[in-house]
Amino acid sequence: MAMGPSPEPNGAPRRGGSGAWRMWLKVLVSLAAGGLTSVITKVANSEAKWQIGVGIFVGGCILVLQLLGDLINQVRDLKAALPRHNAQTQETVVRSFARISEATKFYSEMERLPSDGVAALATSAVEVTSRGPDIMRRFAEELMRRLAVDMEALKSGSVDCAGENHDWLLTLTNCATNSIDTTSTLSLVDRDFWNSGPADLYLQAQRDAIARGVTVRRLFLVDDSADLNDDLRQLGEEQRELGIETRVLVRTQLPQNVRRGLVDEFIVFDKATCYEIEQDQLHVNTSTRVRAHEDYVRLRSQRFAELWDVGVPTQTIATPTGEPGTVGA
Repeated sequence: MAMGPSPEPNGAPRRGGSGAWRMWLKVLVSLAAGGLTSVITKVANSEAKWQIGVGIFVGGCILVLQLLGDLINQVRDLKAALPRHNAQTQETVVRSFARISEATKFYSEMERLPSDGVAALATSAVEVTSRGPDIMRRFAEELMRRLAVDMEALKSGSVDCAGENHDWLLTLTNCATNSIDTTSTLSLVDRDFWNSGPADLYLQAQRDAIARGVTVRRLFLVDDSADLNDDLRQLGEEQRELGIETRVLVRTQLPQNVRRGLVDEFIVFDKATCYEIEQDQLHVNTSTRVRAHEDYVRLRSQRFAELWDVGVPTQTIATPTGEPGTVGA
C-alpha cells in the first residue's frame, strides 16, 4: 500500500513533501500548456521549429506566472505574520532583559552579604542535596526553607518561633557591638536555667562580648523580698566576676512612678534590636520573638533604664546572717 507524506508531530503533513508535489504539478501544467500550444500551431500549418518555440515559451510563461503567484502568496503570508513575529520577538527580548535586570539586582544585593558565608551556604546546599542520602537532603531542604521564611519575616522587622531559641540568643550576643541590656526573671524554673549548659554558653558569649568592649547589664526580677537571699547574691557575684553589671528589683516594691508599664523578661541589643521570650502561667517558655522596629525598641530601652535606676546592686543583698555581702566576696 502506497504511503503518503509522513505527518508532522501535530498531525499536519510535512511541508517539504507538499512543496515538492506542488512544484511538480506546476511543471506538468506548464508542459501540458506548452504541448497544447504546439498542437494548436501544428493544426494552423506553421513551421515545426516555430511550433516548438511557441510551446516552450507559453509553457515557460505559465510556469513563471505560477511561481510569481506563489511568491506573492508567500509575501502576503509573511507580511501578515510579521507583526505577530515582531510582537513575539519583542516579548522575548523584554522577558530576557527583565531576567537580566533581576539577576543583576540580585547579584548587586548579594555583594552586600558576606561572600564567604553565602558561597559556603550555596556550595554546601548543592553538595548535600545532590549527593547526600534522602533524609539528609530533605533535612537540608527544610533548613533552607526555614531560613528563607525567617529572612522574609525579618524584612518586616520582626521574626518569631515556637519555644525558646538559644541559637538566636547566642547569635545576637555575638553580633552586639555596643550594649546588651537584659532583664531576667527568677522563678524556680529560671533559677535552674543558670545551672544548665545553655546558660554556660550564654555567659561565655557575654564574656566574649565584654572583652570586645560591649557593656552588659542584667537586671534580676523577683516577685517578693523573700527571694532576696544568698543564692541570688552569689549568682550576681558570679556574673559580676565575668564583667556583667547586675542589679535586682522586687516587683511588689516598685516605686509609684515606675509601676505603670510591663515588668517582664526582654533583652535589648545595641539599643536597636529586642529579644523577647513569652511564658505561660507555669513559667514555661512558649515562644521567642526578635523585633527591630525603632519605636518599639526605643520604648523597651526606656523601660529598662527606668527599672535599672530603681534596682539595687546584687552585692547589697543581705546574707543569711543579716549582713550585706561585699563586692568580690
